[in-house]
Amino acid sequence: MVSRLSTFLVLALITVLPVMSSLAQTQTTPQALSSFVDRNEVTLNEIFTLTVRVDSTLGNTRPSLSALNRDFEQIGNVSTRSSYTNINGTVQSFVDYIIRLRARSTGNLTIPAFRIGGEVTTPIRITVGDAAQGDVGSDNEIFILSSVSKDRVYVQEQLLYTIKLYYSISFDQGAQLTSPQVADSVVQQLGSDETYSEIVDGIRYNVTERKFVIFPQSSGELTIPPVYFTATVGRRGGLTRFFNNRTSVREINLSSDSHAIEVLGKPASFPGQTWLPASNLSIIESWSGALDNLAIGDSVTRNIRLSANGLSSSLLPGINYQDMPGLKFYPDQPVREDTADETGVTGIRSEGTAIVPSEAGEFVIPEVIIPWWNTTTDTLEEAVIPAQTLSVVSGRAQFSGNTPSPVDFSLNNPGATSGNPSGAATVQSSGLTLFWISSTAVFAIAWLFTTTLWLRSRRQLAFLATATPAMFSSKKATSGQTPSMNADAALKVLRTALTQGTPAEIRRCLIAWGQALFQDSSILSLNALARRCADDMFSSQLSALEASSYGNNAGDVFTSKELEPVIMRLHKTRGKTASTGRDYSLPPLYKN
Repeated sequence: MVSRLSTFLVLALITVLPVMSSLAQTQTTPQALSSFVDRNEVTLNEIFTLTVRVDSTLGNTRPSLSALNRDFEQIGNVSTRSSYTNINGTVQSFVDYIIRLRARSTGNLTIPAFRIGGEVTTPIRITVGDAAQGDVGSDNEIFILSSVSKDRVYVQEQLLYTIKLYYSISFDQGAQLTSPQVADSVVQQLGSDETYSEIVDGIRYNVTERKFVIFPQSSGELTIPPVYFTATVGRRGGLTRFFNNRTSVREINLSSDSHAIEVLGKPASFPGQTWLPASNLSIIESWSGALDNLAIGDSVTRNIRLSANGLSSSLLPGINYQDMPGLKFYPDQPVREDTADETGVTGIRSEGTAIVPSEAGEFVIPEVIIPWWNTTTDTLEEAVIPAQTLSVVSGRAQFSGNTPSPVDFSLNNPGATSGNPSGAATVQSSGLTLFWISSTAVFAIAWLFTTTLWLRSRRQLAFLATATPAMFSSKKATSGQTPSMNADAALKVLRTALTQGTPAEIRRCLIAWGQALFQDSSILSLNALARRCADDMFSSQLSALEASSYGNNAGDVFTSKELEPVIMRLHKTRGKTASTGRDYSLPPLYKN
C-alpha cells in the first residue's frame, strides 16, 4: 500500500512540476501572443471588440479566426494596428488584429484560444445577457438605458454607474445628456464617452456609453435619480414631402430608470482610524541612501507610495512619525494623484520624509500597519511597512587642531584693480564738450564701484561655502596645544551667512560659531547647539531652520532677521573666551 502511494506521489510531481515551471516562465517573460476584449459582459446583438496581439518575433503570421464563427458573428473587416511597448528596458513590438463581434446566443460563451507556432492564447469568457428593449414610440429610433455595478456597497466604496444612449437616427446640434445628481455622494465621470454599434431587434444602433463613479458618503438607502436626454430631430415626412424645402421638427425627451442602492456602514470590527474600502491596496517603500552608515547631521529620505484601487487619493492616510531622542523627521508635502479607467478610480499618495540624526547610535523606526477593507472578498486586510534600523556614526568633527592651509580668509584686501581712470585713455579735447567728458567719468566710476562690490560679494559667498571652525583657530597656540577658536571671527562669518547664505550655509556657520563660542568641537548638530545654549527662542528658530533645510511644510517658516538678534544676545551673554590671534573677518559691503 505504501509502495503504491509513493509511486502515485512521484507521478504527480512529475506531472505538476513542468506545469509550474511553465507558469513561472509565463509570468516573467513578455507574452508573444495574447488576446483581450473591451468588455466581458454584453447583451445579445451588442457589438464588442476582440484584439489579438502578435509579437514581431512570430513574423507576419495572421491568426486563424475560423473558430469564432461557432458562437460569434464577425462584423465588418479585420483591422490591424502596429505598436510597441518599453517596460523596464524590455522593448516589444507587435501587431494588433482588431475584430468586431456579435454573440449568436445568450449565456456564458467562450472565445477560443488562438495558436501561432508554439504560442497559445488564453480562452476568454463572455457573459451574454438578453437583448436591450426600447420603448420610445412607434419607431424605437432612440432610447436610453442605465445600470449599476452593485446593488449594495459600503460607505465611501466606489459604485460604477453606466449610461447607454441608443440611436439609429441623427439629431440636431444642441442635444444634451444630463449627469447623475446623487445626494450625499461624490460623483465623477470616468474618461471620455465611448461610441460603438449594437443590433437590437434587428435594428443597428449607434451607442454612446458614458461611465461615472459614485462614492456614497453616508450609510442607508441611496437613490440614483434618472438622467435626462433632450434633442431635436428634423425629418421629412407627412405633407412636407410635397415641399422640398420644408422640414418637420420633432423634440425628444428621454429619461433613464432610477436605482436604489443599499449603503452599508463601516464594520464594527474594523480597527483602523481611517476607513479604507478598496478592491486592492499596496505600499511601496524606497530610501534615498544607505541606512547603515549615516553620520550626525546627514539626512536620508524615506519615500512611501500608497496606491488603492477604487478609492480617491484624498482618503488615503499619511504616515505619522514621532520625533525620538537623537532623530528628527521632516515630512514633505504629499503628492496626490487620481487615475481613472473603465474599472474605476485608482488613488495614489506619495510622500517623502527627511530623517536627520543628531546623535550617534542605532535607531529603530517602528513598523506601520494600515488596515483596509477588501471590497472584493468582503474581508479585513492589512498593509504593512516593515520596521527599519538606522545606524548613525559620530562622523568627522568639523573642528581640527591642525593649522589650516595658508589661505587668506580675512578678505580685507579684495584685490580690486587699481589705476588712474583718467589715464586709461587719452581724450582729445577737439570735438568733445564738457558734458560728454563728465558723463564718461561718472559712468567709469559707477562701473568700478559695482564691479568691486560684485567681486567682494563673490569672495564672501565662496568663503561661506567652505567655512569651518578650523578657519577661526588662533595661530599663537604653542606646540602640543589645541589652538583656541575665535568666536568673534566666527560670528562675523555667521552674520554674513544670515544675509547672503543658503539654509545649509547658515546651518554650517551656526555649528562653527557654537564650537568657537563654547570651545567645544563635539557640537556637531543644531540640536546639540540648542541644548548647550538652553534658550527657548533660539531652539525654536533652529527647529525652523532645520525644517526649511530638509522639509517642505508650509508651517515651517524660517526668518534670518529674527535669528540674528537672538544670536547677538547669546554671543554677548555666553561668549566668555576672548578673541585671540588674527581676526579672520569678512569685509563690510560698504566702507564708511
